[in-house]
Amino acid sequence: MRKVRAVSLGANFVGDAAPIAITTETPDHFDLPARFAVARVVYGSTHAAGAEETSLWTDLADRAAEIGSFTPLVIGESNRRYWSKPNLVENARAQRYDYLIKVQMYPSEGSADVTLFHTGSAGVMATVQVASPGRGQRGFWGGRIKNPARLDRATLKIAKSTIPMVEDMLNGALLRQR
Repeated sequence: MRKVRAVSLGANFVGDAAPIAITTETPDHFDLPARFAVARVVYGSTHAAGAEETSLWTDLADRAAEIGSFTPLVIGESNRRYWSKPNLVENARAQRYDYLIKVQMYPSEGSADVTLFHTGSAGVMATVQVASPGRGQRGFWGGRIKNPARLDRATLKIAKSTIPMVEDMLNGALLRQR
């Protein structure tokens, strides 16, 4: 994205944002600047990123400041029902986000699926599938990676391939703006 002067969007508090209207149809355009929630899902649950990966996502948010604000989605309790698509979108809508970017990472395959949802309709506005170079990583017995440091290294590799594709998706949103 080209660097443009920062647009002041005001405070990023839930109470300051306008309520999100529930609609039945997904719009074919984007209303920007907007509030974006980012949900990073690994092994079917939301996970916080490691320090290096967090700095990559922060750099992306800084470069994309002209189209809105980007914040991690806050999930209430650690319960499997919050991880599904409808509940993530409902949670983002309740927190008054306009759009939800769900980054579903698969460490064993070294890939990610990125979906951009419109929170008012829960409709999909854009998708991207990304595969990192090389192969994925598995745990000791071939299952999930349980060591947090090893999992952070695996997801960092995926994020390095995913972030440029998310940036392209956001550039496409900028072009499809009203």
